[in-house]
Amino acid sequence: MINSIYHTPINDVQISVLGKLEAEKPNSNFLNAKKKLQQYCEHNLKLSSNFGIILNADVGPFFIAGFLTPMFLQEINGKTIGSMSTGLFGILRGLGINQNNVNTYLKTLEKGNYILILRGSNTVLNKLESQLKILA
Repeated sequence: MINSIYHTPINDVQISVLGKLEAEKPNSNFLNAKKKLQQYCEHNLKLSSNFGIILNADVGPFFIAGFLTPMFLQEINGKTIGSMSTGLFGILRGLGINQNNVNTYLKTLEKGNYILILRGSNTVLNKLESQLKILA
């Protein structure tokens, strides 16, 4: 889907993606997989160079790539906001997502699915939604 977005003639859309990771402890295989995932996000999906891995007590380890990465990696008292038990919930609520949808999205992330977040004007997002339906 992200590749489809980049192949549409629409500009001015920012993209972030969150995805659950399997490994909980960094080891050589995990670090190698992290590097490959980061390169894939940067080069293949054309997401900005912003990328991070976060260990959240509720969700487990997940990656964040794209424009929202700095928000998730922002530290307060030595902990990233994304790793705090209410941090992930708070960031999504702060984006204007209602509480029920946030809970649904977090459960989806916990199950190993992705959260795709797009930011742009209503006009651009509506046009993009129409074009993606045609591509599907």
